[in-house]
Amino acid sequence: MKFKVVSKGAANLIIKRYSGPFWIRRRWLNRTQWLSASELKKIQLKLLKRLVRHCYNTVPYYRWLMDERGISPESIKTLDDIKRFPILYKKDVLAAEKSIFSAKYPGWMMTTGLTGGTTGTPLSLPRNLFAVGSEHAFVRRQWDWAGIGFRDCTAYLSGRVVVDANRNDGQLYEYDPFMKELILSTYHLSRENARQFGEAMKRYRVKAIVGYTSSIYFLAKCCLDLGMKVKLKAVLPTSETINDLMRDTIAEAFECRVFDFYGAAERVCYIHTCDHGSYHLIPEYGYTEFVPAEDSNNNYRKVIATGFWNFAMPLIRYDTQDSVILSNEICPCGREFAVIKSVIGRTGDVIRTPSGREYGPTLLARVAKGANNILESQIIQDAIDHINILYVPNGKFTTTDLLNFRKHMGHNLPDELKMDFKRVSSVERTASGKMNLLISKIKS
Repeated sequence: MKFKVVSKGAANLIIKRYSGPFWIRRRWLNRTQWLSASELKKIQLKLLKRLVRHCYNTVPYYRWLMDERGISPESIKTLDDIKRFPILYKKDVLAAEKSIFSAKYPGWMMTTGLTGGTTGTPLSLPRNLFAVGSEHAFVRRQWDWAGIGFRDCTAYLSGRVVVDANRNDGQLYEYDPFMKELILSTYHLSRENARQFGEAMKRYRVKAIVGYTSSIYFLAKCCLDLGMKVKLKAVLPTSETINDLMRDTIAEAFECRVFDFYGAAERVCYIHTCDHGSYHLIPEYGYTEFVPAEDSNNNYRKVIATGFWNFAMPLIRYDTQDSVILSNEICPCGREFAVIKSVIGRTGDVIRTPSGREYGPTLLARVAKGANNILESQIIQDAIDHINILYVPNGKFTTTDLLNFRKHMGHNLPDELKMDFKRVSSVERTASGKMNLLISKIKS
């Protein structure tokens, strides 16, 4: 057992559950999920007022913005008053740089994450340590709805690096005994390695899988193809859109229900699946506006969201670049949370390698987060052993940035996949104006 894995697991356990508000927040969430819609709106307004006051007092970007627009913390009297703020786009956050960080928190009181970088330069996302405990409480409520307890071991198929990308033998997973997490190397996911993953899941008595939808789907197909039975309590896919074929295949392979959920690295919105199978917007997590999308005949709604809990880098009316289809149904679960018919999140092709590995859009977006000063990037596979990486640089881009981008991509992807980097002025859009991170031109 690696010391690094064990020590990191111990640190995560302390930060997520014991050094912050996790248990207090968890008890609160167990109660608030059964409140009426009007009571939930009162909670939202209280949290919104607190957030706006914090932004005005400690975040230079918002202080300038609010003074310019004549907004004071006292002027927020209803939830609709949030519309006095402009919609915040990713480019605005990038341009604001550190002025959008709260001056309240010194470096030792924060952790830093990154967005996946799907549409360009990734965002640096400071998070105050107390926000980590609150975030974990919201995550655990989805686990509760799926029937997963603290003592249940969970396997992860996400972007965590376990071993070198070029290695294809030996142990391709790690186990964290503190968080009870089996970390499978998504970068090595192939039919040949699927058996090792399945056997490891049995050895550690895994009860659930969490991770990227495309990765879990691929593992499920491999398990069915190999005739390998791995019975679980639940599967929790995220970060990518799931369709009926994926859901049915995953449920068949692991003999359990699928509880897919939606979140964002920016910590502004959560949509969870309840025990009755409905998608629910989580109102205590943030205030979400659903704005009609211009190119969807009013069927799709853009997700514009304000997160209540990350005070290190608060985002008000942030454009997540995702969409949903709303529903007027009332869920029989008894919770008066808004019901979402479907989530239109990240989609795209997959990249395949000669040895049979597959990389989905979210995994490669995570790999591409090593890009600095790049406005947009796109990966196009034109041969089983070759990809083109198109990138649009900004005005600060240097040869050093390109060298670091090449090095980072080469470190995370195997040598069997050759790469060419091409500088372009723009990346081609679909008919609806969206950009696909991955495009595969090879036959499946």
